[in-house]
Amino acid sequence: MISPADILEAKKRIDPYIIETPIEYSDELSKVIGANVYFKLENLQLSGSFKPRGGLNKILKTHINTPQAEFIAPTAGGHGVGLSFAGKVLDAKIHIMMPDSADPDRIRDIQKNGASIQYFESVPEAREAALKSSKDNGYTFVSAFNDIEMIEGGGTIAVELLDQIPNIDCLVCGVGGGGYISGMAIILKAINPNIKIIAVQQDTTPLVYNWFKTGHYNMLPFKPSIAEGIGALVEEESITLPLINKYVDDFLIVSDDEIKEALFWMLQHHKHYVEPSAVVGLAAIRKYPDIFKSQQNILTVITGRNLSYKRFRKLVL
Repeated sequence: MISPADILEAKKRIDPYIIETPIEYSDELSKVIGANVYFKLENLQLSGSFKPRGGLNKILKTHINTPQAEFIAPTAGGHGVGLSFAGKVLDAKIHIMMPDSADPDRIRDIQKNGASIQYFESVPEAREAALKSSKDNGYTFVSAFNDIEMIEGGGTIAVELLDQIPNIDCLVCGVGGGGYISGMAIILKAINPNIKIIAVQQDTTPLVYNWFKTGHYNMLPFKPSIAEGIGALVEEESITLPLINKYVDDFLIVSDDEIKEALFWMLQHHKHYVEPSAVVGLAAIRKYPDIFKSQQNILTVITGRNLSYKRFRKLVL
């Protein structure tokens, strides 16, 4: 379905519009774990997260055959910021459906990027409205994860980090719908099948975790988490589920309290102001040191910083 060559092509396609984000070594965490721990700082990416990688790839590929295509997406906020940034850069029309409780800074960023916004009571309602509007108006629906181009875009992170840390042997990723972990795993496993891919999900609605562990899809009641950026409603037919089953070696769970502690830890030790979903992988490394101490070079992606200061203070103070 998606090959390493597809992801390499996506990297060439989006390179003019993104930056290569740096790697940061964590001396503090490496001492605790007894292994080298690195952070890929996608919080320093343009628009403040990794999300534009997929959005840019989606728009650029779609416009090859349909130059006037308009795009619509449901989001808790982060996907909307990334897609609207890509739309601004590429002069594409973007329509965002989101809950009215979304972080005000994300709403402001989407508006600054020139996208239209409609508000709903919840993400599930926003998703249903986006699907209907896509059908009624001919817009291209853009899932944050259940989309080939979005997965390819997420995979471009791995292309960069292999140049930066060629001897990586363990990747730890927070998972909502599983888009960027799938793309990264396709590249990493092609280069070295022995690289361990470890997924992490919050315990509020661990749908993908339960599916991975049991082999059965069971839709769970949606419960909010502070890590709203990975609070995805994953369809049973999502293309990410078989990719996760194929490439992921282990799946871990963390709580909101552990995510909150990781958020404060990142600020204290690395001086990075980031959003809760950005540190889900970090929370797992801190929670399960015995799992990781057998590895030599561990990397987790710090995925974004799009969080209002007011909300950040409530979480860490």
